[in-house]
Amino acid sequence: MKKKLSLFEATAIGLGNIIGAGIFVMAGSTIYLAGPSALVSFIITGLLAMSIGLNSAELASKYPETEGGVYSFAKLTMGDSVGFLVGWMRMISYSVSGAATALGFASYLQVPGLTFIIAGILILVLGVVYLTGLKLTSEIESVLVVVNILGLILFIAFALVSGKFNISHFTPIAPHGLYGILSASSLAFFAYSGFNTIATLTPDVEDGEKTVPRAIVISLVITSLLYIMVVFSMLYILPWQVYGQQGNPLSFALQRARAPLLIVLAVSATAVIATLTVTLSTIIATVRTLKQMAEDNLIPPILGKKESITTFIVISIMVSSLGLGNVEVIGLVSNFGTVFSYLTTALAVIISRRRGIMGSFRAPLYPYLQIMSILLSLVVIGALGEESLVLGVVSLLVGLVLHVIHVEINVVEKGKTLNPHGRIKREGRP
Repeated sequence: MKKKLSLFEATAIGLGNIIGAGIFVMAGSTIYLAGPSALVSFIITGLLAMSIGLNSAELASKYPETEGGVYSFAKLTMGDSVGFLVGWMRMISYSVSGAATALGFASYLQVPGLTFIIAGILILVLGVVYLTGLKLTSEIESVLVVVNILGLILFIAFALVSGKFNISHFTPIAPHGLYGILSASSLAFFAYSGFNTIATLTPDVEDGEKTVPRAIVISLVITSLLYIMVVFSMLYILPWQVYGQQGNPLSFALQRARAPLLIVLAVSATAVIATLTVTLSTIIATVRTLKQMAEDNLIPPILGKKESITTFIVISIMVSSLGLGNVEVIGLVSNFGTVFSYLTTALAVIISRRRGIMGSFRAPLYPYLQIMSILLSLVVIGALGEESLVLGVVSLLVGLVLHVIHVEINVVEKGKTLNPHGRIKREGRP
């Protein structure tokens, strides 16, 4: 019998999926948008992530035979069209985010004039690597998360030991007002991507009903504290005005603070490893999302059978996304799809409860937690900026048109039906 995961192991998996390239790439841009109040932005984002995580834990316990993604939850509760849109936006979000992490990788290498070329080459190489069958094992991922945490702790330790508190670094507290704080919260969400994975483990965790929510809360609290300390340390050693849209904000801060070369190299090496592995993981996750949608007949089935075609589509979107310009814009565009898809988890909880569908775990404070999750998600989406909103809405409309055409031609006209997805547990039924 397979041994179930403990609270410690579930929390470790959560940390492994949350702490990645995001903080290494986006920390400077959040300060650029919000100034010192970027600290508040990370708190807001942490609360949103926690509400989504708890909703997902409930949904994972209700639909134990699915892979537990937000695509599955949306399809089972709101139908094929909404499920498709969530999967479609997840695919675009994953692809665009891969461009941001690849750009971060290239920025930390610090080769003047070749940043975008290196990022493009990295995406192409990792696409080929994926097709050869190379995957990241859980053991390697466990080691990498430890390396990432140690790199961030090293940065924090240097800043606090060598720096000197200067009030001018923290004033004015909100130079760009409430909109700046919310915009930074929208961008900070990029650093939390992956937290939802813990919810999919509910059936495999010891006493999952109680353990998974605890693991979600613990992992998000630890992550939020670590992220807030990184941002505080950046402000501690340098005034907020010097930060901009750099793809390598931590090494930038260390170099401006004249840190020893060994520390700069150690933190930069950690960032390079993090951005490299996250870019590969993003390619894998995007291809899997498309394959699942193809299996459900929501997109042409050939995309589920021909992995080379699916991978080509994914890396093409990633490389094209580099044309958006810098990590801030790319991150904000990516987050439209991410937050849109996560918004549906609260709706899925409300709908499933009204239908009498029960699982082993129920999210607390119903329906207030779900309402808060929906409202915060809408606020974050609204603060993404005009470019992100326009591209996001266009992506939704294009996706909906493609879905309707596909279903009409390849499903309805051929007398087929869309494939079922998962199994629903109702109260009082097995």
